[in-house]
Amino acid sequence: MQLKWVSAAEAPRFVKLITEFTERIKDLGKLGESEGIVEEDLKIRLLAAKTALEKPRLRMAFAKQAVKLKEKRKKGEIELILEEGLRKTIKNELSLNQILLYLEKKPYSISELAEKIGIPSSEVEKHISSLEKKGKISILKDNCYLIRK
Repeated sequence: MQLKWVSAAEAPRFVKLITEFTERIKDLGKLGESEGIVEEDLKIRLLAAKTALEKPRLRMAFAKQAVKLKEKRKKGEIELILEEGLRKTIKNELSLNQILLYLEKKPYSISELAEKIGIPSSEVEKHISSLEKKGKISILKDNCYLIRK
């Protein structure tokens, strides 16, 4: 993300900034490639993000942050840092949706899900427990979980 202020009278500067930014994005390469994320996992991560954004919990968290930023701007303060509560909400929603998407494909153990998603097993256990209580997933006899149909 880049934030630059450009006046309507500064067309050449605007073109230069956009061109430089576009080149920087192109230099990053294919999405997920530099991070070593395989295409199947990247698709699940992107779908999890899309799903999370469609649900009210994440939208409400963003709205709260926007109100706080607006209040700070009125006081002359500028802060573009995500607050810890919003960071935690984003992380939890993405993790939860990734777990559900992986379990739609096949059964996974907690440790397998933790490795796939890149979070500690303890966090996966919390999400699994919540999903079990809601009746969304079931456990198999070999400690693997799957979506309840």
